[in-house]
Parts: sequence; structure tokens; C-alpha cells
Amino acid sequence: MKRYLVLPLFVFILYFGCAKQHYNYSFLQNIQREKFGNANAVIVFDSTNISLQKTGNYVKSQHKLVKILSMKGKADYSEASFGYYLSYDTVMVELARVITPDGKVINVPQDDIKDVKIPAFGKFFLPNVRMKKIIFPDIVEGSSVEYVIKDIMRNPPMENNFDDIVLFEDMNPILSKVYVISSPMELKWKVKNDNENIVKFTKEKKKDNTVYKWYVSDVPGIVREPLMPPVTDVAKKLLVSSVPSWRVWSRWYYNLCKDKFTTNDTMNIVIDSVLAGKKSREDSIKALYYYVSKNIRYVATTMSGKKGGYEPFPAIKTFRDKYGVCRDKAALLAAMLRKAGFEAYTVLTNPIAYVEKDVPVDQFNHAITAVRNKDGSFLFIDPTAEHTVDFLPGYEQGKGVLVCDEKGEDLEYLPTIPAKNNLLFIENKSEIDDQGNLKGTMTFRMKGLMDMSFRGMLSYYPPERIKQIFQQIAKSISNDAVLDTFYYSDPEDFYKPLEITIRIHSPDYALITGKMMSFRPAMMGGGASFTTMMGGGNPFALDKRRYPLFLFSTIATETEGCIKIPKGYKVKMLPEGYKENIGFFTGMSSYKKGKGCISYKVESDFNKFLILQEEYTKLKQIVDKITKLGKQEIVLEK
Repeated sequence: MKRYLVLPLFVFILYFGCAKQHYNYSFLQNIQREKFGNANAVIVFDSTNISLQKTGNYVKSQHKLVKILSMKGKADYSEASFGYYLSYDTVMVELARVITPDGKVINVPQDDIKDVKIPAFGKFFLPNVRMKKIIFPDIVEGSSVEYVIKDIMRNPPMENNFDDIVLFEDMNPILSKVYVISSPMELKWKVKNDNENIVKFTKEKKKDNTVYKWYVSDVPGIVREPLMPPVTDVAKKLLVSSVPSWRVWSRWYYNLCKDKFTTNDTMNIVIDSVLAGKKSREDSIKALYYYVSKNIRYVATTMSGKKGGYEPFPAIKTFRDKYGVCRDKAALLAAMLRKAGFEAYTVLTNPIAYVEKDVPVDQFNHAITAVRNKDGSFLFIDPTAEHTVDFLPGYEQGKGVLVCDEKGEDLEYLPTIPAKNNLLFIENKSEIDDQGNLKGTMTFRMKGLMDMSFRGMLSYYPPERIKQIFQQIAKSISNDAVLDTFYYSDPEDFYKPLEITIRIHSPDYALITGKMMSFRPAMMGGGASFTTMMGGGNPFALDKRRYPLFLFSTIATETEGCIKIPKGYKVKMLPEGYKENIGFFTGMSSYKKGKGCISYKVESDFNKFLILQEEYTKLKQIVDKITKLGKQEIVLEK
């Protein structure tokens, strides 16, 4: 590994052992950009010390020094902010300053250390949630910023317990980082994503406390890659907790929610109305789910109560107000399901990052609902997913879920969804006349995540924006293509499949040379069609990857259709088909001559959404081959 450390660790301790003394910052001039590649800043030192009590109360002090190397670094570090919740803790800024490139120290004026409300949505603010913000003055390339903050936890959310996640890797290089806990409680811990054993650990008994210490030096910055997993999934990180098990988490959160499941007469009338005529168990559950997802807006305006930020509002209040955040909507749906005779609970999850199971640490940022099946398993439902006919959006597959019930459940993971459940199917009907002009009709039918994406687009976007999107689809076929018309079924009707039809024409689409006519099979789902469905760009641009390829969801695309050829022409040459299967990816294409037409079929299935580095190498070879084959032309002869 390249050695970055400018000064030995003991020198940093000498310089920064006391936050209030005057320091000699001359060594910062030795930290220059040419020594750190494309880094925008260097984290010179980051030290955290926590003094923990048996109650879970603690005092945490953090001392950080960052050298800025670029304009991007200036933008990233011109401010520092630290959130806190009035019912739980308080944050104080003990030191904040800028060190100029020539070593001059500028203390941050008190007017530039602010205590502000945190905005929720639009004009709304969360009244009990605050943020300490430091605005560093006169920063230029070569400046350094330094601060010392103290976080005093006086009322932990889970009484008598402590947990934390600490990243020991950043987008910028880290010269030294130390994390220390002095604890009277025995702590469970584990370091993840550290195959090189860079994170060092010591443990020392001192009177009634045990001092746990983790530290690193000379850690290079993370270099972003297209469609890489969240940084928290790949960075070296520490999980540390006093919580005995996930079952304790489960019971704790259930006790926060259990008295929120009450309904009233108005709610009961609505529940009976929604369930009227529903004969099957699934139809009844789905009807209540659709009601909550469509009629309760996702809006946060307050975080009140002793357990604000965790505890949901009573179902009666959320039903009355017609808005709430995920935990409120999850509790409301659970309450309505319970009233209808189903055993329902709230569930903690994270739809973005992977939840590590090794140590019971709070890694959740979302709440959904679960219904217990007769065999003891659970049906999971996300009532915040407003535009999907499915119980869960496709991107939540594989994610950690903790059902919160009275006996306490263990952390489990949602299964992976077959690619065909997240399908984009395109039926093409087109024809080319003897002048080489193309006319075509494309019909889109979707399932799963693809269905959700299109329903959301059609529901949210104004007509002019929708038209622009379909025009872009037409232009992807040919620069000269023109969108003639488009129409689609009701995206708000979850009981009927969504279907979109667009009609286009493209003059001079085919090249005519003497008796020959040639054109590329653009409307046939060419080799790159499945990659463009991943959200734009080419996820296979890199030859090798340091991190896995993260596609968010399994996904499949299929294109079927036929193209009429002009009278008097016959097929001279068709593109070469292919058939590939490497387990987590399958793809095929075939072209057949017919009477006056060419029929075709193109398919691709990604049955994994996390492609490991060695798997990516195999997949890229196939994708490159398919892309090359997709550039072949159909040749007709008169």
C-alpha cells in the first residue's frame, strides 16, 4: 500500500492531545495534492473519544483536521454540520478554525457557528431536531479546517444501551483516525470489509471501565465507480453495540408501537368499505395496502414524544391527518390489517444499504409492515410505495428486515426476486417501404419495478415532459425519427395492467445502394437495450472493478416483433444470433425470415443485482460481444 502518513501517530497525539492549546501547523504545508493523486482533500486527523455510562448516556468528543486540496474539497468542507434531537442529546462546538496555506490561524466567529432547525419537506421544519453548523471563512485551496465538537447524550433512545457505526474509509485519504470508547458495559463489535486488517484494535481494563480503541493510518480514498454499492456497504467500518441481540431490538420497537394500533369508529367504517366484496385473503390485504399507499401522503412535519424519530404516531392521528412518514404509514396499515383480522406488525429495514447481521446495531432508515402467514412466515408490505401493484418495490429485495413483535424476531433478509418479475416487455410492429422509410408501433408492458417506474413517471410528470420522454425513445431508434402519437392506460388503476403505445416514423431509415437495402435492427432491442434500462450510461464501461456492480434490482427485458419488408425485396443477410447463460445472467437473440417479413426476439435477464468483481469480468465479455453483434445490419436484395 502507498504510504501517505506525513508524521508518526505519536506526533499527532502530541499536537492534538488537547483541543485548547496552540498548535504548530507548519507540517500541513508538506501535504500537497501531487502526493495524493486526485484527492480533493486529506483527512489529516480524526479522533473520537466516548465516555459511556451504564444508562447508555455518554459524552462524545470529536476532533478533526482536514487539508483542502481542490475547489471540490473547498465545496465539501466549507461547512460542517452536526444534527441532534432535543429530547436525546446536545451538541456543542468547542473549537472551530481555519488554517491558511501560509499557517495563519483564523478562529471561526461566533456568528458563523449557528444552531438551526432541520428542514423536513418544503416549508416544514422538524421542531425538535436541530443542527449545529460551522461556516468556515476565507477558505481557499491549500487551507485546512479544524473543529472540536462535544455531543452529550442524556436520554438514549434505547435505555441502558449503546450502539454505533464508524467508517474507517472515506472518499478522501485518511492519515490517521482513532475511535475510543471507555465503557462500563461489555461491548460486542466487529470490523467489516477489512480483508487487509488495516483497522487495529486494543482493549485495556481501567478501574470499572474497559477502554476499547480502534485506529487506522494511511488509508487511501475510495475512488467512485459507476453503479457501485453504497459507500457504507464497501467501506471499512466498525459495528459496536451493547444490545444483546436483534430480538431485543425487535421487542423494544414493538413496545413503542403496540399502543398505536388502535382504531376508531370512523376508521372501522372505512375498513369495512375497503374490504367490501373482497373474497380472498390476498385481495383483502392488497385493498387495505392500496388504500394507505394512495390516500396517506408521505410528509414529515414533527418528531414529538419521548422517542421521536423512532416512535410512530397513533394510527388514529395518521388516518385523520392523511399524512405521515414511513413509520406512521406502516403503523396505520398494521392497525387496519389487525382490525380486519390479520396478525400484522411494523418492520424495520433499510431499502438502500445492506444491514449487517453480525452485531445488533441500528442500521435502519425505513419502516414497512408485515402480515404473519399461517405457516409462520411473513408477507412484507411497503405502504410508502405509491405506484406499485406489488407489495414491495423490486429494489427492496435482499434487504435486511426486522419484524417487531412481542416475542422478538431475529434479523432476516428478503429473498431475491426472479428477473422476470421485474420485466419490461416491448412488442414491435414495423415496416419499411421501398424508399427506405420506417413506420413502427411499440407497445410496452411491464411487471414489478419496471411497472412501478413507468406508473410513477406517468402519474407525476406533466404531459409535455411525458411527451419529451417518448420523443427520446424515438430518437434512440434514429436521429431522424419522429414521434407521431402515444397513449397509455390509467397508471392509477392498480387492478389493470399498465400498457403504453407509441407510434413513430423515420424517413430514410434504410440505406439503398443499387439493388441493396441495409439497416440496423434498432427497433428490435439491440445488444445494448438491457444496459440502457439500468438508468442511462454504460454500467460496463470499466474493464475491471474494485467494487461490485450494483444494479439495485434483478431485471429482465424482452423484445418481440416483426418488420415488414418492401415488396420485391428478399432477405440476403440477417444479424448473427446469440445465446448466453452464466447463471446470474442469460441473454439471447434470434432472427427469422418469414413471408414478406422478419421476425425476431431478444431477451436479457439479470437474476442478481449485486455482481461481484470476478463475475463482472465474465459479464463484461458477454456484454461487449452482444453490443458488437447489435451493430450488425439486415441486408435486403431486390
